[in-house]
Amino acid sequence: MFIGKYDRSVVVTYLGVLSTMIGFYFILGSSQIRVTGAIICLMISGICDMFDGKVARMVKKRSEEDKRYGIQIDSLTDMVSFIAYPIVILYGICKAFHVSLCSFVAIPVLALFVICGISRLAYFNINAEKESGALKYFTGLPVTSTAIIFPALYLLRYVLPINIFVSLYLAFFALIAFLMIFNFKLKKPKANAWYITCTTLAIIMTIILLWLKMR
Repeated sequence: MFIGKYDRSVVVTYLGVLSTMIGFYFILGSSQIRVTGAIICLMISGICDMFDGKVARMVKKRSEEDKRYGIQIDSLTDMVSFIAYPIVILYGICKAFHVSLCSFVAIPVLALFVICGISRLAYFNINAEKESGALKYFTGLPVTSTAIIFPALYLLRYVLPINIFVSLYLAFFALIAFLMIFNFKLKKPKANAWYITCTTLAIIMTIILLWLKMR
């Protein structure tokens, strides 16, 4: 009746997108911009992305079409959650703290970030379909790293002057853009240790952000 797939092999991916959409609302849909809430939503989206492949592999008798669909839907959601959404968060930061960016710097940097991000996702899609079995290395920095880097960077907002913080935040878009397409190998950590480490880190940062927000 409906096109697409909506079984449990992709449900975690869709939950990640839902978290991103809530974050969009925190920035764009409310009279009061909630940057802390949006940052937490970014981390939740990252956790969902981390577990979606594991959940999908638990589904028995996945067809080749199911696997190809999973690859495509994962990259499309990555484009929204980890490339477009961090830019929206930057917009929210600037609006919330009344900081203006120089358009002659910000537009080229953010455009470069988007171009490098989608280029890396396309590269990943092509190679993921060629490879059989689990990949042992990342080529370039994964776009999902923004779910870790930007929340950690946001903590500096509480120790740096706001203009310096926003400039540094923007500079990281350029750095991440370069690393996403730079041809280097990054060894994948062991899955279970990685899941535990990232989840624990996200919980700790969430607690810190909420505590700093309530001070």
